[in-house]
Amino acid sequence: MEFVNACTKDNLILKGMFFKPEKQSNVAVLHIHGMSGNCWENEFIEKMSEDYPNAGISFLTVETRGSEILRWFYKKDNKTQLIGNAHELFEDCIKDIEAWVSFLKAKGYKEVYLQGHSLGCAKIAYFKSLSGEKAVKGLILIAPSDMIGLVIEPGNIEKHKRMLKEAAELAKKGKENSILSEMVFDFAFLSAKTYLNFFQENSKTAIFNYYKPSLGFETIKKIDVPILAILGTKDDAVIGNPKESLELLKKNAINCPKFVDCIIEGAEHDYAGFEGDVTKSVIQFINKIKNA
Repeated sequence: MEFVNACTKDNLILKGMFFKPEKQSNVAVLHIHGMSGNCWENEFIEKMSEDYPNAGISFLTVETRGSEILRWFYKKDNKTQLIGNAHELFEDCIKDIEAWVSFLKAKGYKEVYLQGHSLGCAKIAYFKSLSGEKAVKGLILIAPSDMIGLVIEPGNIEKHKRMLKEAAELAKKGKENSILSEMVFDFAFLSAKTYLNFFQENSKTAIFNYYKPSLGFETIKKIDVPILAILGTKDDAVIGNPKESLELLKKNAINCPKFVDCIIEGAEHDYAGFEGDVTKSVIQFINKIKNA
């Protein structure tokens, strides 16, 4: 394992962990973590760090400017910037992913598979929908979550209205960096600007709109590389039936040359206890694309 760095176009220095097979590989998986996550905490990361290289696939798991809830980042000029999930803007994921893809290309990788977990799925889909990056050969969506649906569904809508109102009032007063008084999903504190950016209905995070399909699947319709989408039957970040959600996703992936769906019975959002199932599905997916 090698600790590595990448620098974004806005001079933010990001860190990652790089696992390579014994023999030189042209194929790499780039993993983008979920909301307020990091590049190591999910148990499946350890499994992937072993199994991917054993299958001849390099594995790069990285931090983004949305890592942790609050996080100080060094910049190229040695200054620091406080970001983390509490202060990130979704659209900035383009800069982060671009930096890491460029890192892999500079290392000689010709085939890059973008892998996301939870919010990371929205980030890699958004990146690919806007990027003409030819090195990206496929998307691996692990627990693609309906970000808007999760806050507007009946159990959360009243809390969402309160938080949206508080965020709007703070922003109007010029206090957009102030942290809201309630947590999102009972684990994440967000600033007013980030809540508005993430959870208004016109937000760019509105990608996997299973709960409210009328919001559209425009980002998914633009994806022109193979997709592997994985959902667990006990994933609390999925509203409704996982099978129906993946069918809706597949139906709207109109430019995707190959869509593979995978339902893992009994798996929760973090896939604890099912790490091998996830990893095996990814390796099979990549091998099918390589051998097609």
